[in-house]
Amino acid sequence: MSIFKKISIGCSVVIGSYVLGLLFLPHQAPRVSVILNHLSHTVLFFVTLYLFLKEPSKTNKFIFFNFFLTFSISVINIVAEFVGFSFLSAYPYANFLFWQYSTIAFFFFLALAITYLVIDSLFHELKTYLKYASVSIILTLFFGVYFHTIINDPLTVYKTEQIKQWKTLNEFVESSEEASEKQANGDRGSLAVLLSNNVKLQSWENGVPIGDLYPDQNYSKIQELIPYLEGDNYQILIVKPIFIELVKINVLLVVLIIVFFGYQYAKDPPQGAYVDKIMFAFLLFSSMEILHNLAFIKSLEWSTWSDLFNFGQYVTISIEAVMVLFFSLRLRFISSVQGEYYETEIAVRPQQITRWRDWVDNMILAHFFNWKIFNGRMFQDTSAK
Repeated sequence: MSIFKKISIGCSVVIGSYVLGLLFLPHQAPRVSVILNHLSHTVLFFVTLYLFLKEPSKTNKFIFFNFFLTFSISVINIVAEFVGFSFLSAYPYANFLFWQYSTIAFFFFLALAITYLVIDSLFHELKTYLKYASVSIILTLFFGVYFHTIINDPLTVYKTEQIKQWKTLNEFVESSEEASEKQANGDRGSLAVLLSNNVKLQSWENGVPIGDLYPDQNYSKIQELIPYLEGDNYQILIVKPIFIELVKINVLLVVLIIVFFGYQYAKDPPQGAYVDKIMFAFLLFSSMEILHNLAFIKSLEWSTWSDLFNFGQYVTISIEAVMVLFFSLRLRFISSVQGEYYETEIAVRPQQITRWRDWVDNMILAHFFNWKIFNGRMFQDTSAK
């Protein structure tokens, strides 16, 4: 049985089990975009698994093992719609906590995969354990700084200053007939004046109030929080701290990938086939994640956030389709005699092997570059020409 048939069967089993769960188990209603995202991640899980198993180069095995770990989290995340409904239904925060930690875990292993690949490119001769040690230091530093509060307290996003201040305002609106009427009429200006005259918000630090805001600060903060008093808009305040940190992580990944391509351009080190294209796909992915998360953070209405999320999912799925293409092309390549020989030669005699060029390279060179300049290796020193 061919590898791609095995991948098809594996994907069918996972997605089939997921669909059966949707038919027969209590669950959170999923969007079509979320189902398609589960499908693309499942395909990436099996493709990276076989890339790891079939990879002829021992060094490259670790690269694709890291990507396999990343998409393993995605496959586990398929059960997200059932957590808090079919499973752990007695725990009110189960669904949220599962989403919170699975999201952080996914980006942790994605950061691991990309950081390792960059270090492998820059310091190819370094021992594998030293590469992982370097990656561990970098990730511990960044994830420790960005997510230490969430790691220490799973419900810390429910205890932020904004949430505390929102609760104070919401309690007053619910207890005041006049405030409720102004909110129902959409009169935010009058509601802000009413609230500022009757409510003094406090400044919070580490979950403890440290003093009342000054009158001008109080009014400004009330104006900022009023949109979140309507409907389910307050949920944006809950997830906002997580998205802010995810923006920072994806900025880090974009910087690392740019370093990777900068080094490729300057030094043109020997690299496995399709690795640069895979990194380009992740550059698109992280760049769009930054834009998506910034849009989520700026949203004032839950319905708007939901629409942006849905649109962002389709953009992400399109990029993941590109990932599937490049990962699959590499799998097909290394499964061939020619590809296995090429990858083995790169590992043994890297400086004697020119860069592998396929139809994607030829198409890009034909339409976007002067082929005479890039005749040979794609990223070569042209100063001698």
